[in-house]
Amino acid sequence: MGCDSCGGSCSPQNYLSFDAGNTHGPESGRLAAPEAIGRLIKSAKRPLLIVGSEILEDDGMLDRAIAIGKKGIPIAATGPAIRGFVEREYDGEVYYYQLHELTNCILDPEWKGLDGQGNYDVVVFFGIIYYYASAMLSAIKNFGTDPLIRGVSIDKYYHPHARMTFGNYSPKRQAEYLEMLDKLITVL
Repeated sequence: MGCDSCGGSCSPQNYLSFDAGNTHGPESGRLAAPEAIGRLIKSAKRPLLIVGSEILEDDGMLDRAIAIGKKGIPIAATGPAIRGFVEREYDGEVYYYQLHELTNCILDPEWKGLDGQGNYDVVVFFGIIYYYASAMLSAIKNFGTDPLIRGVSIDKYYHPHARMTFGNYSPKRQAEYLEMLDKLITVL
């Protein structure tokens, strides 16, 4: 399997599940360059950024979540992630929601969205604890089919259940990972 970000020359550990027990069936997430993920999000009719507590661990992650929100993409903050937006006095479209319940709502074809304007066609996971994001992405991949909902991950871990995902980035490669997020934001 090749990837868009390296022209197919990346090492196998970049597209192996971050958690060895995370099996994915016959279809696995496509490694994608930040520009490709950015174009998918930009072309979506109703994108939603779902953020978790890991955006609070590194100041650069919260800044980038806010930058994505400022591009007009609504944000659903789960768990303690809402604290970062409140402390920064972010005045964009941000909602507080429990991740499991939000996923159930997204999978409901009758749900009208957080703003009452309709469901989402692309949901982007960012800064969510790996095993939580993996389970929710699996549900979206397997049950978000009518209408089709695409789950995307912009975390620093390869997510086999995401339609598009980055590879695995160790803490030593944090600067490279943040640079990829910046490229994605530029495309938006």
